[in-house]
Formats: sequence, structure tokens, C-alpha cells
Amino acid sequence: MTKQLIRSSKPIFPKEDINQLLLDVREVLEEGQFRNGKNVSTFEKMVAQYVGVGDAVAFDSDSSAYETVLRYFGVDGGEVVVCTNSFVSVPNSVVCVGGKVVFADIQEDTLSMDPESLRQNISPKTRGVIVTHIAGFPNPDLKKIMAICKEHGLFLVEDATHAIGATVNGQKAGSFGDAGVFAFTPTKVMTTGEGGMLVSNNADLSEFAKRFSFYGSGVGKTNFVDLGRHMVLPEISAILGIYQLKRLEEFITRRNEIAKSYDEALEKIDVVQTVKCPAGYRSNYYKYPLILDAKLDKVEFTRMLFQDFGVETGNIFYPPCHLQAVYKKIGAFSYGSLSAAENVLSRTITLPMHVGLTDADVDYVLDKVGFVANKLS
Repeated sequence: MTKQLIRSSKPIFPKEDINQLLLDVREVLEEGQFRNGKNVSTFEKMVAQYVGVGDAVAFDSDSSAYETVLRYFGVDGGEVVVCTNSFVSVPNSVVCVGGKVVFADIQEDTLSMDPESLRQNISPKTRGVIVTHIAGFPNPDLKKIMAICKEHGLFLVEDATHAIGATVNGQKAGSFGDAGVFAFTPTKVMTTGEGGMLVSNNADLSEFAKRFSFYGSGVGKTNFVDLGRHMVLPEISAILGIYQLKRLEEFITRRNEIAKSYDEALEKIDVVQTVKCPAGYRSNYYKYPLILDAKLDKVEFTRMLFQDFGVETGNIFYPPCHLQAVYKKIGAFSYGSLSAAENVLSRTITLPMHVGLTDADVDYVLDKVGFVANKLS
């Protein structure tokens, strides 16, 4: 089998969608309505209906959505607990609104926030929690985390940037907490090029978000009633999102098919471990994590896969947030140990996962992973 390039992620727009969406883009260009138009409104309504919430507000990024919801809950001067296994946009948003980041650890088998670590990191200054659904897997302990937040009177924001379409007993990720945040960057299961979405059943939060995302505007977009920023999603980006959302269930079905093939083959390799999706849960498999045995050299493992066989791999946020230089400088902290994240994330990679992969591509990846694992073990 000859060497080929297998990309770790790739946005997919079927040809028939491209032909149609270009007509919609042409309409925007001809009308000159580049923002605050019908496409953004349609996209917001579609997302709200799909997730099963009252409202959705589109943003230019997930960071903007986080900043908005954290300002709404008033975290300035308070603490927010976040999972150290998150993208840096999550803790950055807490700091940018004047809050203090406190990092919670993960469980090694799930790579998700450990509810006991969350408990350890709650203090009298804690205002809320952001729980990350890592790699498209809803946190297996979500109900426990929700109960902890209720017990302590804390708001809960779901970092569902990886997890649109993921479910727990049929209920969509993003609809469990006080708010949920999605991201639509190019690597995601669905993309708008760049962009994010805030979803909630809180009408007051949604109205605040709409004002804050456009300079604090009131009725008519010329009366400014609050301090605000410019964070709106462009109309052309919304068009991409509309077509991608129509394909989302199709995308998730294919990703689960690929994951099943990975699972079945990788269970036979003793020196690697996969992340399991609990009964009643559905992952959208934004990423496919693979945990390497400590005897394997992660750098050499990934080097061989790419340089020798053209198989791209990725990471699940390594180094974790608390080890990033910026957070060592800022002085964010944890009240408990973060040893699980430090141990397992240093040994975790992600395999190629996107709907452009053919069955032959999947077989190729599995063959090369098996070869490299055997050679290095």
C-alpha cells in the first residue's frame, strides 16, 4: 500500500450544496445586506430548534459568546471553575471579563471534568462553572456536575464547542445548563468558516446577548442602551452554517461509523486505549482520542505516522490550560491536584476524523497505527 495523505480534519461541503449556497451568497452580494440580515436570523432559529432551546444568538466566535454570557452573570471579581482540558478560549474569556480562573482536573478514562475535582475547587468566591464536552463526548458526569452547581447556587455554562449534535438520552448537548456555547471553526463537525453561537432558555440572557454583540444597541440598532462590543456573525458565514446544519445528522452518522471501525480494530492493540461513549450517550466524534501506553513515545509515534505514512494526528489540548505559559504568568490556580490531566493528556493523540474519509482511508489509518504501535512497543 503506497503512502498517502490522510488529513486529521477537513470541512466538507457536498457539490450540490456548494452550487446552491453560491446563489445565496450572490444574493447577499447583490443586496448588500452583509450583517443583521435574514440569513443570520434563519440560522439562529434553526440552531435553537435543533438543540431544543428557546433562543440562539450568533457570534463571530465562541470567545465572544463566552465573554457575553460571563458578563451577563457578573463574574467580575469572582471565580469560575473550568476544566483544564479545554481550549484556551474558555479560561481567556473568564480573565477578559475580570474573573479569576480556577482549573479542575479530569478523569483519565474519559478526559472530561472530574466532579470530585470540581467540588474541591469551589470556594466562597465561586460564581459558576464551565463544563467542557471534550472531543464531542458529553461529559459522562454531567448530571453530577449539574447537581453540584445547584447545591452551591452556581451558574453552569456548557462548553459545547466540540459537541453540537451530541446527546444524553436524546437531549442535545448545550441544552442542560444555564447556557451553551458552540463553535463553527473550520475543523468542527459543522462550520461557518469562523463563528460561534450562544444558546439558552433564558430570554433575558438572549436579549442581553443581542444588545452586547452589536455595541449595546437597543431597538433599531441606533439607540445604544448598554456598553457593548461588535461581535456579530456575517450573513455569508450564516449561509454556510445553514447548509452545514442541514447535513449535520448525516455528518454525525458517518463519524459514528468511522468511530465504530476504529473501536473494533483498536481494542485488539494492547498498548492503546480508546475513550468509550456511555450507554444512552451519543458523541458526534468531533475528534477520535487515542490514549497511548506510557511505554510508547508519543513524539515518535506521531512522527512515524505522518512522515512515513502521511497520517495526520492531533492533540486533546496538550499542554492543558494550567501548564500554558500565559496561565503560569497570570497565576490561575487550582485548589486540588491536576495530576490526571498532566499524566494522560501527555499520552493522548487524535486520529483522522471527518466525513471525507472513505472506508479504505480508515483501513489505511488502522493498518499504520497498528504497525507503528507494534514497532515502538
